[in-house]
Amino acid sequence: MIASRGALRWPLYVATRLMGAALAMLGVVTLVFIVTHVLGDPARLILGPRATDEQLVQLRHQLGYDQPVLQQYWTYLGNLLHGDLGVSQYTQQPVRHEIWLRFPATIELAAAGLFLGLLWTLPLGIISALRPRGIVDRISQTIVEFGVAVPSFWLGILLIFLFYSVWHVAPSPVGELDISAIPPPRVTGMTVVDSLIAGQWETCWSALQHLALPAITLAITACPPILQLTRNSMIGVLRGDFVRSARAFGLPARTVRWYAFKNALLPITTMTAMTFGYLLGGTVLVELVFSWPGIGLYAIQSMQQFDYAPVLGVVILASLVYVLVYLFADLLAMMVDPRVREGTR
Repeated sequence: MIASRGALRWPLYVATRLMGAALAMLGVVTLVFIVTHVLGDPARLILGPRATDEQLVQLRHQLGYDQPVLQQYWTYLGNLLHGDLGVSQYTQQPVRHEIWLRFPATIELAAAGLFLGLLWTLPLGIISALRPRGIVDRISQTIVEFGVAVPSFWLGILLIFLFYSVWHVAPSPVGELDISAIPPPRVTGMTVVDSLIAGQWETCWSALQHLALPAITLAITACPPILQLTRNSMIGVLRGDFVRSARAFGLPARTVRWYAFKNALLPITTMTAMTFGYLLGGTVLVELVFSWPGIGLYAIQSMQQFDYAPVLGVVILASLVYVLVYLFADLLAMMVDPRVREGTR
């Protein structure tokens, strides 16, 4: 009986979390529908203020906006379930296709920013916890305050000014590659990965150079919470009774620190997943500053052209990414920490 309950625990927990994720996405989609179909006139937003009444009536009939609101809502949900995010009025291309082309660039930038962020936040957080109020702790706290306070677009502009305009060590911030570089064949959509797959080493080096500054910008502005949480979690664990007992039994300091880090890993893992989700949906200004061809730049360009279908597509995609990342973080927490597994009974 106990074994059967344990076997059912995981499927029930996953089913519950999936149901919660589905309800969250339904709420986001409903809110998007209300904003676009009830609080405003989509036809007027598309055609602009100079449109005639005849043009507005024709477009409303063409897009189905003259139907009852409830029927529009069910049609809207049905289109989304089939992956239909609408058509861009500016490019006349399906929004789903254009997002599919640009989203890998955003994933590449977000992954690079998170990777660089973990390289400095985890070591600094652990060292700060081992010696609170020491010189490293004070420096790390200053970095955290700076990273949280400084806007990402301002830091990006500053890095461009220093590394490109003044010191001439960075390439021109105009996309993923130099103009003279040969783009690799598209496999994943991520330029660095595709160039490695194709064996185009010069292209890979050019892609890494262009990726460096925007990734550093994200690592500094988005990852300080990981440092702060690592420090606080490690301090709490190091003050635990099991750490005192391990030290009393004469275990090596390195072993004690390793087990302390494993016990502090759960909140750090959750924060890392949350940061990655934020980066996937929150790189808009950084992509704009560095002309990075991701979904953030796509959304801004669409807003400038009063093209709202791509903006809504990006909003729905970003919301879906957040929901899936949080779901992944919860499942990972259940795998890592037995206390979480016990709490799901």
